[in-house]
Amino acid sequence: MRLLWCGVLAAAVAAASLGCNDIEVCGSRQESLADTDGGVYRCATAEDCPRSSRVSVCVTDVSPQQECVKCQQTNCLKVIPEACN
Repeated sequence: MRLLWCGVLAAAVAAASLGCNDIEVCGSRQESLADTDGGVYRCATAEDCPRSSRVSVCVTDVSPQQECVKCQQTNCLKVIPEACN
């Protein structure tokens, strides 16, 4: 009985975690990452761009589910998902 309860609990936790990100993304917008002098951060790769621990490096050209950074023509850009209205 204890094994069955653990399985039910694990299934419930898995189902709940799938519903954490309920944003339906219909596109994204891009913003330049400005440095303290007002210029744009320069980069060779997206890993060169400054970001917080919650922001990842964009890995595809598809609109992301979460904010990410990318390097485009030596400029750091923040890609921000936009929810559907």
